Amino acid sequence: MKTYVTGTAGMIGSNLSLSLLRSGHRVIGIDNLWRGNGRNLEALHSYPDYEFRHADIAADLDWFRDMTGDDLVIHTADIVAGIGYVFANEWRVFQKNVLINTQIARIVNQVQPRQLIYLGTACSYPQGLQRSVQMSVLSESVKFPADPESGYGWSKLMGDVEFVLAVKGTKTKLTVLDLHNVYGWPCKYDDGTAQVIPSLINKALTSSDGKLVVWGDGNQGRAFLHVRDVIEGIQRAIDYKGEHGTFMLGPDRCTTIREVAELIQQHPGVAVDEILYDTTKPTGDVGRYADARLALAELGWEPRVPFQDGLNELIDCVIADRGRN
Repeated sequence: MKTYVTGTAGMIGSNLSLSLLRSGHRVIGIDNLWRGNGRNLEALHSYPDYEFRHADIAADLDWFRDMTGDDLVIHTADIVAGIGYVFANEWRVFQKNVLINTQIARIVNQVQPRQLIYLGTACSYPQGLQRSVQMSVLSESVKFPADPESGYGWSKLMGDVEFVLAVKGTKTKLTVLDLHNVYGWPCKYDDGTAQVIPSLINKALTSSDGKLVVWGDGNQGRAFLHVRDVIEGIQRAIDYKGEHGTFMLGPDRCTTIREVAELIQQHPGVAVDEILYDTTKPTGDVGRYADARLALAELGWEPRVPFQDGLNELIDCVIADRGRN
């Protein structure tokens, strides 16, 4: 039995692959290294049961050549980035993710592995339900009727729909984990694809005038989910024997970007005197957080990493990484 992890060099994929190897899985990791860094694979190569296959999933079908019906596929790969990149490249993001997902769906329908775990996103949920930091709670039951705000959200939702159809009438069990905003190490922090938390950390660490500029008024918020909590959710989904197919994973609190910036400012390794807000920049949905009661009841899962602890750990990692470069 083999476990295929798409996006193995990314933040989730690399942490997941390492966790699976430690628990005795034979892991085949697939990545084209668009955002994932080859350095993220170094710890994995020390395991004899790990194999890396460099491939563009949207175009290359050779990577699944030895997949069988006994195997497991965990699909973490997609084109994802910070809000500036996502909204400036909506068609490219949508098209590439649709191509990636439809290739995975074709393979799964043909080979019928025992399970497919697909990482969805809260971005696929209706934008009209994401308008309040205090009131916008998302659960599995409100995904449809569909109205995502971005091409990214639509692309991930189309993957969800296609996978449901691809496994229909097959022996493959599909589990969809809809994730809120994931953060942790390793991550991109110093280029145009960086997501909000690592981008703010990098801005704070590289500020030459003691100022940290935040996009929007800072009142927009997200339910930030540490990567270790994501890995725990995936591990529990692998072992799940129940009938539910979709689980919302995220905390039951929305943290504003203003709060994030102020916590970054408080870190002893950061020298920021003033936080400024640029309301000309895009902010995305106003706010959302998770109703994860189904995941708790069925998977025994709940987020365990306190946000401030996870944030300080990530700041330390970025500081250390900058020191190596």
